[in-house]
Amino acid sequence: MIKKLTILALAPALALPLAAVAQMTPGMYEYTIKISMPGASAGMAPQTMQRCLAAKDLEGGKGYQMPPGQGSDCQIKDLNENSGKFSYKMACTKPQKLDGTVQGSFTPTGMNMDMTMTMEGMPGPMTQSIIARRVGDCKP
Repeated sequence: MIKKLTILALAPALALPLAAVAQMTPGMYEYTIKISMPGASAGMAPQTMQRCLAAKDLEGGKGYQMPPGQGSDCQIKDLNENSGKFSYKMACTKPQKLDGTVQGSFTPTGMNMDMTMTMEGMPGPMTQSIIARRVGDCKP
């Protein structure tokens, strides 16, 4: 149960920063995250959240980087971006060992991404499908 809660707590943090670097338009984005993992009920409800992405959040490759979560040491490597598509690998040792691969695509007003992760102690890989769409300007 604790591992399941850790996974659910990590999922939004893993998803939020994944925006295309220069091609997405700053603004308020709504993220819908669908998670599938071994041993979880098939009816796991999608999570929806909003995040304001300012221009500074999208410049210099920061849009693909993981924000440091409390006690997290996740690193992104092998980042590739080409013609509206991106991919990278990620690895964490804290709060628990996690390795993942990410592939996605983006437009000026949205992003689609698929992530596959293996976590220490889990019987198989966890997958996330994430859709982000711009819903307007950020509120001051």
